[in-house]
Amino acid sequence: MLNIDDIKKIFDVTMETYGTVDILFNNAGMLSVAPMNNLSLDEWDNTFKVNVTAPLYLTQLCAPIMKEKGKGVVINTGSVAGAHAHHGMAAYVSSKHAIGGLTKSMAWELGPEIRANAILPGAIMTAMVDSVGGDAAVAHLVEGSPLKKAGQSEEIATAALFLASDDSSFVTGQLIRVDGGIDI
Repeated sequence: MLNIDDIKKIFDVTMETYGTVDILFNNAGMLSVAPMNNLSLDEWDNTFKVNVTAPLYLTQLCAPIMKEKGKGVVINTGSVAGAHAHHGMAAYVSSKHAIGGLTKSMAWELGPEIRANAILPGAIMTAMVDSVGGDAAVAHLVEGSPLKKAGQSEEIATAALFLASDDSSFVTGQLIRVDGGIDI
């Protein structure tokens, strides 16, 4: 269960260590695999707390510092699951749709000083994917994509570095898919 005080602690330690914040990468996430009729309200709430509330709160803490400096970047991690629905994943899919909307709202409300974008990963080999079956769990995504492979975390990091850099100075409010072309 997410503790909101832990989020404040992350911010406080960052400020104590670095004295400022220029880039916020909201990259924590929780996968919920439960059909809607079997989904507990506790799991629903916790999925939203981790996937949506935590990024909102960290951004609320960091944005005033960025605004005062006149420059900043917020990057949220969404999912291709936030672009369409998947059976048996109501909480996860809904939370990832919400992070897309939150990202667009952030872009409007935090600009012009702060740019906000989201990365929507597809089948990326991570501990979260391993926890639900690894290669077997993403085989249908791999097979359904033009590249016929799962992605690696470094490919998400490269997209994040682009969004954090001045090379993307005219990019805000975007949901950038890094998914091997799964839905083209």
